Amino acid sequence: MFGDYYHSLDRDYGKIEPADVPPQKGVPLETSTLGPQEIGTSTNPMTNQLQAFAARIREGAGKIEFSFMGAGKSNSQQPSPEAFGSKERADMRALAEINEIKTSVHAPLHAQSLAGYGEQGFHDQARQFAVKEIERAIQFAAEATKGGAVVFHTHEWSRPLSEIKEKTGESLFRGYKEEEDKAPVMVVDSHTGEIKAVRKDYSVYEPKFHTAATYEKEFGKKIVGTTDQKTNLKVEADDWVDIDGHPIKREWILDPDKSDELFNRVPIWNKDKTNFEVERVTYDKFVEQAKKLAEQGKNVAPEVLFWKTQMANRVLQAKGSSLFHARQYDDAKETRDALIKALNFYEKLEKNIPEDEKWKIMQSQGLDGMGLVPPKNVLPSEYLKDRIKKHTDEMRYIHESSASSDAQAKEAWEQMNRVERVEDYGKKKVAQTIAEGAMQAMIYTDQHRKELDAPIYVAPEAWQTDKYGSHPDEIRAIVLESRKQMQEQLIKEGYSEEEAKRRSKEHIKATLDVGHVNTWRMHFNKLDGETPEDRNKRFDKWLLTQSEKLAKEGIVGHIHVSDNFGYDDEHLTPGQGNIPMKEFIKKMEEAGLKDFIVESGSYNPMTALPDTWALMGSPIYGTTRVPTFRSVHEQHFGYHNPATYIVGAYAPSNEWRLWSEVPME
Repeated sequence: MFGDYYHSLDRDYGKIEPADVPPQKGVPLETSTLGPQEIGTSTNPMTNQLQAFAARIREGAGKIEFSFMGAGKSNSQQPSPEAFGSKERADMRALAEINEIKTSVHAPLHAQSLAGYGEQGFHDQARQFAVKEIERAIQFAAEATKGGAVVFHTHEWSRPLSEIKEKTGESLFRGYKEEEDKAPVMVVDSHTGEIKAVRKDYSVYEPKFHTAATYEKEFGKKIVGTTDQKTNLKVEADDWVDIDGHPIKREWILDPDKSDELFNRVPIWNKDKTNFEVERVTYDKFVEQAKKLAEQGKNVAPEVLFWKTQMANRVLQAKGSSLFHARQYDDAKETRDALIKALNFYEKLEKNIPEDEKWKIMQSQGLDGMGLVPPKNVLPSEYLKDRIKKHTDEMRYIHESSASSDAQAKEAWEQMNRVERVEDYGKKKVAQTIAEGAMQAMIYTDQHRKELDAPIYVAPEAWQTDKYGSHPDEIRAIVLESRKQMQEQLIKEGYSEEEAKRRSKEHIKATLDVGHVNTWRMHFNKLDGETPEDRNKRFDKWLLTQSEKLAKEGIVGHIHVSDNFGYDDEHLTPGQGNIPMKEFIKKMEEAGLKDFIVESGSYNPMTALPDTWALMGSPIYGTTRVPTFRSVHEQHFGYHNPATYIVGAYAPSNEWRLWSEVPME
């Protein structure tokens, strides 16, 4: 059909283009049933969305996602959904209806956490900012579109990538070379939202306490292996003990009803050095303790154990300070009470003694302790009043010091019992935001059901790898927790459990952005002796497996496709990076998903969509023999046919027209 010679200026009118030639025998042509109605694109977020929407329609898109960059108050370069009034919204919907366009909305991009996480911890005021952005995107979707996804990013707190474990317990990713040893880990105060962080290579010193084993050596009393009469518990060798040898279980630090017993532990006294012994403790110790507790069915994170232990030591210190000040309280009170009795006696006595006789009972009261100032003589009542005042001041000092220490101990004890994993706490806050948005999506869907082709649903999208919510397991956990919270709210409002479950699934579905998932590639651990090619193949398998699981489990409802090389989300044209794009789209298609949005980048806004259609082998439909999208696009750029804007004798005739046959404006 074709010879060896071919030049872009050669034009064989009416003949098939090289890109349309069927593959050689034995090589299958990879095609898909997906086409312009299933694979759409987004509008230009930097311009007027009505104009951008109309432009995408003229380009032949059958599915379009409104995109917004402006969070908060809009400006000309970053409009928000609220920048477009009721008339423009009506025009957008009319365009969608007339042209049978399926729609979705991308809420404004922002760096705010859905959980309200910031530098100082979690704050509901910050969380409400995200709630507001989601809600106004939902309102826009209800008034300007035909329904569908309302997309927004999960951009939560940082966590070590090496801490993300597969079901096998294996860690496949690493943020940087020394992450396993030096990465910071965080906990949160579940009451205040305050964050506490510590690096894994950080070490602390804490008192050494008697265990049942050391207690036996110190006091010569056999207790290990026995059943304690007070607690009715078997005494283990590494149990802490109180002064009478009763066991204090290490897991009691996790139980608010038992944790107070930790302050009955007995520190080990070093007679030779006349001090209590301390020991250096590294983070690894808490990792081992967490493993032992897990074997007992008590799951607790090492970082929680670390901070609970630090707070317990703070309680111990405050209690010790309280006891130090309080130990003289009884003596001071007893002396003051005796002085008051004596004062009463001498005041009565002094009333009955003539003034000229009172000198006989005068007391000598020194003004200093060095004998430099001669003493003065005072009546017993004056002397006693002075001593009572001194003892009263001493008792006040003890009151204030001891009470302050007791308050610090109580505060530290309560904080100890409020320590929680950031993931456990933050996930609930993220889900609260999403559930609130989903409730609004449900309300607007019910109000505008006649105008909508599909229900409005919130669609959280995993984003940057260094933030929680970007791993497939994390987005799954967020969606399930969000649905759970929405179900609970609907049941409170009178919905049946079955209806609440259906509604939560209908209005909460994740957006899976394969370009975002691919950026995990740069963090994928390399096996010993593994070639770059083999590593990439292994990662491709992970990406496809994880994506397929999310789709088949019903977690995903909306797909974003763009390509990159695994470093950053560059929005290359699908098929132009190293994502196994055809395999990915095929697996999503097999899982029943047909809602795809091609997100173009800075350099391919006009070509990304037709090139994606071409990648999938989608044909151009017409009444006569027509080529594919690939050859049409390449004709415009002169890959196989001459450019259509040549002047002079080489200029084409009026036979040239758009493939869509839409007349030139």
